[in-house]
Formats: sequence, C-alpha cells, structure tokens
Amino acid sequence: MNYYPGRSGNPVMDWFNRSAVNKIVAANVVIFIMQLFLQRTAFQYYLALRPYLLLRGFLWQAVTYMFLHGDIWHIGLNMFVIWMFGRQLEHVWGSSRFVKYYFVCGLGGAVFSFIFSYTNPVIGASAAAYGLLLAYAVLFPHNQIFLWGLFPVRARTLVIALIVIELFSGMTRNDNIAHFAHLGGIVAGLIYIRSDHRAGGFLSKIKKFFSSLPVKIDFSDSDSDQGRKQEKEEEPLDYSQGKVDSILDKISEKGYESLTETERRILEKYSENEDKT
Repeated sequence: MNYYPGRSGNPVMDWFNRSAVNKIVAANVVIFIMQLFLQRTAFQYYLALRPYLLLRGFLWQAVTYMFLHGDIWHIGLNMFVIWMFGRQLEHVWGSSRFVKYYFVCGLGGAVFSFIFSYTNPVIGASAAAYGLLLAYAVLFPHNQIFLWGLFPVRARTLVIALIVIELFSGMTRNDNIAHFAHLGGIVAGLIYIRSDHRAGGFLSKIKKFFSSLPVKIDFSDSDSDQGRKQEKEEEPLDYSQGKVDSILDKISEKGYESLTETERRILEKYSENEDKT
C-alpha cells in the first residue's frame, strides 16, 4: 500500500480537511439532508432567520439561516458559487481570513433582512455567496466569468449588474427571493474589504510615508556598492504583517494582477501559514 504524507487514507476526510471552503460546503450538505429528514419537525423554524424573533432572543438565527436551503437547486447553485470563487479567495487570504469574511457577509444579509424584510423568513447561503462574488471582483476585476458556460463577462461588470438587478428586484418584486439579504452580503463584504481591519495597517502606512521621504544619507563608498547589492539580493523575503497588509491594500486598489512575482510569493507563503492556524 502506498503512503502519502499528510493524508489519512480516507478520501472523504482528505477532501474535507483540504480547505475551509470544503468544510463549509460539507456543513451545508449535511444540514440540508437533516432538513429533508426533519421536515415534519420544528427544525427549520428554529434555525431559519425570522428577523422579528431576533428581538426575542433568537440571535443564533443570524448565523444558522446560512446553512438551510429550500430545495436541491437552491443549495446546488449556492454551493457551486461558494466552491468556484471561495477557493481562490481562500488561496489569497488564507483560511482564517476567508472564514471571517464569509460569516461577516452572512451576518450582513441578516442585518439587511431585519431592516428591509422584518416579517419574512430567510434561508440560504446566498448573502455569503454574493459577498464572495464581490471580493472576487475586487481582487480579480478583469477576470472573465462565463455565464451559463457561454457568455464571457468581466467579474467587475457582473457584480455591478447583480447589484443593480438585486436593488431593482428588491424594490419592485415580491417573488419570495431575499434580494435585500443578497445586497446585505455585498454591502457587508465591501465594508469589510475597505475598512482597515488588519492589525498593524496604520503602522505600515507610517513606515511607507517615512520610506518615501526624499532625504536619505548614504555613507557607503563606491567600492562597497557591489557588495551592498549582493547583500540586498540575498536578503530573505519580508513576511511581516506590515508587508502582507500593504500587498492586500494593493490588491484592493489595483487587483491581483498588479502584484509582482515577489509579492505573489510572499502572499502565497503567508496563505500557507494561515492555513495551519
């Protein structure tokens, strides 16, 4: 029997432990199966989001509603979006940051449901999925997404169109679709991405300011210039939090494609370390 380091020999467990995205998909599938078997019980009543019940202490519903779905097509589409876009986001951010972002978007959907559809029950991971679409469009704005596998559209264009459609539908339709929850996921994701939530972000900006000052004194002579260049080339890559934060800021402003090869290597190494936490 061949042995592969890091693998348990159980393909199901190996797949489950591979990423946070896989864990989220698996949790949704398991709970959907439980829904099918517990249709005649109060299972869905207590776990679905009923905004008016939040004021009565049912606060867990702001999280549990994300794991319930109406039918096979509902869960199938949501899991496809989470799997397709979540994998790349987790690769860039690392598992810890990705999971935080995912639940922030889901909570944003709960907040918007409370504000705009107070009496309507809400289920599904769509708010989180829309948040992932937004993050993908921020990191990879020019990447093409093929709608129905046929029509190419840039990620940024697709998200803008979805925002317009969801806003219009939420204001004009009564189709049992939680359009405002979708918008809540997008808004929460945008706030999370744009806010300076990363530790040390302020200090990194201060360092960047001082490094940009024109007054620099160099006491080296010309004979040692070559040696200094050699030392610079041999310096290890900077994996500090401040450096990672500046790279993430650059991604937010200009997209993932703007990174240099060195910056990509630093981010990949940082992501690997995040996955182990």
